[in-house]
Amino acid sequence: MLVGHPIPNAPAGPCNLPAVVVERLTCRLGDREALSGIDLVVDAGSFVAVLGPNGSGKTTLLRCMAGLQAPSAGHVRIDGDDVSRLAPAVLARRLALQAQDTDAALGFTVREVVGMGRLAHRAGFFAGETARDAATIDRCLSALDLTGFAKRPVETLSGGERQRVMIARALAQEPSILLLDEPTNHLDIRHQFSVLRLVRSLGLTVIATLHDVELAGRVADRVVLLREGRVIADGVPPAALSPAVIREVYGVSAVVDRQPGTGQIRIDLQPLDGALT
Repeated sequence: MLVGHPIPNAPAGPCNLPAVVVERLTCRLGDREALSGIDLVVDAGSFVAVLGPNGSGKTTLLRCMAGLQAPSAGHVRIDGDDVSRLAPAVLARRLALQAQDTDAALGFTVREVVGMGRLAHRAGFFAGETARDAATIDRCLSALDLTGFAKRPVETLSGGERQRVMIARALAQEPSILLLDEPTNHLDIRHQFSVLRLVRSLGLTVIATLHDVELAGRVADRVVLLREGRVIADGVPPAALSPAVIREVYGVSAVVDRQPGTGQIRIDLQPLDGALT
């Protein structure tokens, strides 16, 4: 996979403003409170990993940030502007969300799906593809190792290949803020490393939900752990991913140390009732 810059001249947010501010965010889904009083400030250019067990509110938090889910209370601000007050096209030029659901891409070729990321930059829905559109699409295909799949229908791809298509579409929007919902889901180990290395290299503000605790500790500048819609820990990986926090959030024991030679964080997880032997 090419590790380069598929997004030329990615826009920067206003100076001295955090990229994303979440204030007392509460969100009810039916009779369940999915998020409860979330506060979060994300600096421009940082990589924040959001962790937590299934049902902890990770995806709902991203959807609120993207303006796809209206909160019950609180606010989300992007570059100082309330998401709820931004026109969809304006928001789409600032922020892109890669979602786990790929059903909307079925019936299209890979290149057509990645090209959908350019719609926010066109004069109208039926406006033709510009030279910049074509160049950006080709760069994103190359960056996600998809050039050879460009003419393939999305439904003929594996789950991991579809995941890379959706990330390429998000990058084609040329956002300054990138929201990734389980971006490594279905990816083999090589592509997990390649995709995360790529998005780190772009200089964008990245907020990614992840399941792999150790991988999050290695790639993120900061880790936020959710449990039952509340923030349990928020900080640099060595502080946020302590054995006590991991036990509280996931109900497992953890030994946290450093990889010899590289100094990267290393986390050994075990069930509370003993090793799996």
